[in-house]
Amino acid sequence: MSDQISVIVPCYRDGASLQRCLAGLAADRQGRSFETVVVDSGSDGSMAPLVAGLSSARVVSVTERLWAGAARNLGTRAARGELLLFLDADCVPEPGWVEAARTALQAGARMASGPVLDLLPHHPIAASDNLLQFSEYPAGRPEGVATKFPSCNLAVRRADFEAVGGFPEQLPAAEDTRLTEAAARKWPDGLRFVPDMRVRHLGRTEFREFLAHHAWFGYHRGLLRLDLTQRQQQLAARALMLPAVVFWRLRFILGRIRAWNSEGLVRAILLSPLLIAGLSAYAVGLRRGLLEARGTATKS
Repeated sequence: MSDQISVIVPCYRDGASLQRCLAGLAADRQGRSFETVVVDSGSDGSMAPLVAGLSSARVVSVTERLWAGAARNLGTRAARGELLLFLDADCVPEPGWVEAARTALQAGARMASGPVLDLLPHHPIAASDNLLQFSEYPAGRPEGVATKFPSCNLAVRRADFEAVGGFPEQLPAAEDTRLTEAAARKWPDGLRFVPDMRVRHLGRTEFREFLAHHAWFGYHRGLLRLDLTQRQQQLAARALMLPAVVFWRLRFILGRIRAWNSEGLVRAILLSPLLIAGLSAYAVGLRRGLLEARGTATKS
């Protein structure tokens, strides 16, 4: 191959997930040449033995816990490849993932991503968690131009990654949104959704963790005012508007499912109590983030 490939996997003390991820990469190798760089953030020494002995895999360990963007940037600096593929430790790539990413980049895509599917499709909490996060990336979405991608399934040339400054390192969330939005501004038609670039995401399986994650996601979206007009910020900051925020997000998610994954609509409706619970946590977090951002702006 004319371009060496590096797969970068950030991991924070989750050995079981990392083992599944590495096994998926091993199954996808099939004679392809690529290296795997595991970034062991907050290292306690338990991740290195899981990688020892694996072909073309190495660990970069740091004792402090890094935000995901900083961990991925560290992995990029340690990687040798000109084609960078980002995969989270709690994801398992399907066979053909590496080749689909390589083909898309060599065909001219500036960034590429694909479907993010369920690793535990019959677990209601995990399935709901993934629907709330990845409704825009189903298996049925057609190939074409996109505006943003998740960092758990992302491919980019090193030169293009560096041209947009890499991942923001100080953000605890939404670092992938910032990176891919910068790429979309620079190359309006450069982000390509690739249906064959499929990964399976574990999803949160405990209800309390599920609620906490979506409250955290909403909070940081509000704090950073991501994809929100001034009017939306004003409305979402009002307590009386919390049900409307839940309704709007649920309508958006169901609309995406209907457009690209219509066979999953009945499943989504059956999961709607969990979806509403997660969206309620999101709405509360969003309002808290917006109020905090408003207070910070007032003080400054």
